Amino acid sequence: MKNLRTQNSLYPAGRNTRHRIFLFLLAAASLVSVTAIHALSGEPAAESPGPKLIAAARSAGTASFTRQNSDQNYKPTAGELVVAVVANELADREKLRKWICMIEKRAGKETLTEEQVETRDGPLYRLLAIDGAALNPGQRQQDDARIGRLLKDPSLLLKLKQAEADDELKLQKLLTLMPIAFLYDYDGVEDNLLRLKFRPNPDYAPPTYEARVIHSLAGTFLIDSDRKRMTKVVGHLINRVEFGYGLLGRVDSGTVEFGRVEVGPQQWKTAFIDIHFSGRVAIFKTITKDQYERRSDFRLVASDLSLSDANALLVSRVLPLPQSPKIGQ
Repeated sequence: MKNLRTQNSLYPAGRNTRHRIFLFLLAAASLVSVTAIHALSGEPAAESPGPKLIAAARSAGTASFTRQNSDQNYKPTAGELVVAVVANELADREKLRKWICMIEKRAGKETLTEEQVETRDGPLYRLLAIDGAALNPGQRQQDDARIGRLLKDPSLLLKLKQAEADDELKLQKLLTLMPIAFLYDYDGVEDNLLRLKFRPNPDYAPPTYEARVIHSLAGTFLIDSDRKRMTKVVGHLINRVEFGYGLLGRVDSGTVEFGRVEVGPQQWKTAFIDIHFSGRVAIFKTITKDQYERRSDFRLVASDLSLSDANALLVSRVLPLPQSPKIGQ
């Protein structure tokens, strides 16, 4: 029987300072994917930018398109379009909605199929299949026991919930960096969506390790120009990023891809994540970061859903296993 992974477990912080620094750098890549990578953050959470950051981006988006509203023939620059997209993304994040969805993800050499629901205490998932095969009775019992422990002691989810809040804060900061950290050019049309090329802005000086990794990416955006929303990002690391002249660590290579889908009126969610980063801690140890995740069947749930109600909802929903292509195909 394959051992089931307890993803809601809490990971201890690394003892090696260099190791923590490098893992934090890899976490910067995960911020682009809009997914919490709870074990990799090596810095304490900063103060929330709150309404000031969001209002600033929204104000910039409004100003950028004033000319377009007064002159229907005016075509915004690629950079102005990105400002408007960022303003919409930040505004959407102000709305505290909770969702249930299907997740297919890679965990080591296995492909796990889960159903996850967001609750007031944090996310709760139920494992449905391993490598496309439904759980056998022993595996089902093991996963149900894991959920039972969470129901009896919801405090087990508190650190995970806080980590998600910290990652959400970092994502907000990342979004506000996009208009100033990169330069943008129109690059044609793909699948009826505008394609933009992006590259590092040489005039931007990244202030943190996190920002340095992000600033070293280049690639393409796909944008729904009518809704002013981002639908796909594909990026790759164009330069090796060193820290402490390479003595503390470095990021040698990396690729990032994620997709966003509209799940309701003015409601967008991340549906696809594919991340690969590699580098070294100090001179000796090679570290890689790989993440693949595909989400589907998004549905709204009550914003105050309890863990017990969430578990009842997961158990009551009988769903066919997703017939998506095998990972890597």
